[in-house]
Amino acid sequence: MNTRLKSNYSILMLIMVLFVGCSKGEDGFKQQTIIQTDEAIKAENRNKEEWAKKLGPDLKITRDFIDAVEGEYEGDFFVGEISYNIRLILSATIPAYDIERTRTISELEYEMQNLKLNVHVTQWNSETNLSSVGCVIEGISPDRENGILNLIRESCNNTYQLFLSEDKFEETDARTQSRAIADMLKTGQIQRVDHLKGKLRSSTNAKIYNFNLVRI
Repeated sequence: MNTRLKSNYSILMLIMVLFVGCSKGEDGFKQQTIIQTDEAIKAENRNKEEWAKKLGPDLKITRDFIDAVEGEYEGDFFVGEISYNIRLILSATIPAYDIERTRTISELEYEMQNLKLNVHVTQWNSETNLSSVGCVIEGISPDRENGILNLIRESCNNTYQLFLSEDKFEETDARTQSRAIADMLKTGQIQRVDHLKGKLRSSTNAKIYNFNLVRI
């Protein structure tokens, strides 16, 4: 083999060695990328599972609370010697699900952010039904720990504060009783609330009007 042929042969061998080396390097890089991607996916799935484990029970507490108070209530209060009736309709912003399947993370997050209460309030003088006034207060987030609903909206002339109650004639402090009932809801001891205590604050004076409500 002459010198020129030897030189060409050496160059060819060098190119082949470099090509094989690059191929192995690329394969190794691809394999490493696949492993890293797989690990990232597994880590993300673990994070999602942990998030779902937290969201599920927390959402259930909110759902149980709203299911327990959802409904129609009536009561009365006095302004001086004049008796007024008050009716509240509490309804969930998202209806309860009857389906038996695992909820997706996006479904849980959406419901957690948007599950609230809408409240329709109507008041009227007991002497005449033609005197009724009312308003709708939307998107109320309940205080699940204390069992309190604060109904405050600029569109409504009055503000209302509602407390969970077992019996409208019970003399126990409203806050204490409300918190105790909220705890019972959380632990599943009760599933429904039939009585509410309320405080009404009018925009026309500083007086607080107390009232009791019973489910109808």
